[in-house]
Amino acid sequence: MQPGDRFLDVATGTGGVALPAARAGAEVTGQDLSADQLGKARAAAEEAGLSIRFDEGDAQELPYEDESFDVVASAFGVIFAPDHERAACQLTRVLRHRGRLGLTAWPEDDWFRLNQRLRPDYEGNIAPEWAREEHSRALLPELDLTFDRREWVLDAASFDELWDLLAASVPPLKAWLETLDDEQRAAAKQEYRPLLGDGHLRREFVRILGTRR
Repeated sequence: MQPGDRFLDVATGTGGVALPAARAGAEVTGQDLSADQLGKARAAAEEAGLSIRFDEGDAQELPYEDESFDVVASAFGVIFAPDHERAACQLTRVLRHRGRLGLTAWPEDDWFRLNQRLRPDYEGNIAPEWAREEHSRALLPELDLTFDRREWVLDAASFDELWDLLAASVPPLKAWLETLDDEQRAAAKQEYRPLLGDGHLRREFVRILGTRR
C-alpha cells in the first residue's frame, strides 16, 4: 500500500484494518452492516486523530462507483455475507485494474464445527467456503490470487476473561448470545470452554491476496 491509495475496508467492524491503513497514509473508507460497530470505529478514529469515512451498508451492494479503490480489504468480514457470488462481484467491481485485494478467511475447524452445531440455521455457516482455494478462485476469476495459511492467537488471563472478550466483540457470537436467556447463555459458555481452555485461543486462517487483471 502506498500513501494516498484509495482504500476500502469491507465489513470493517470496529476499524481494525481501516485505522492502520489510515495511519499509513491511505485515503480510507470503512463499510459495515452494523451501526453499532461503526459507532465504535468512528470513536476509535476520532480518538486517534484519523480522518476516515465510515458508511453503513451491505457488502453485497456496495454503494461505490466501479473501480473506485486502489486497495480493497476485508478481515474476517465479507466471508460472512450470505451470498458469496454477490459479495465477490462487488469486491471486484469497485477495485481498479491492477488494484489489490486482501482477505482473511476461517477454514473449517473445531470453532466452526461447534458454532455449526449450536447454530445450525446461521447463514454464516458457509463462511469457511472462502478458505477453499477452488471456491475463492471461482468467485474472483478476474484476479490473480495467492493463498497462505497463518495462525491467529488470542490470549487472556483466564477462560472467563477470554469468554467475556469474545462474547462482547465477535459480532455473530454477540448477536446470538443476545437472543438467549441467562440459563442458555451460561450453557453456551460451557460449550466453548474446551476450545478456550485457560484463556488461550489459536485458530489457523487463510490469507488471500490478489491483483485485478
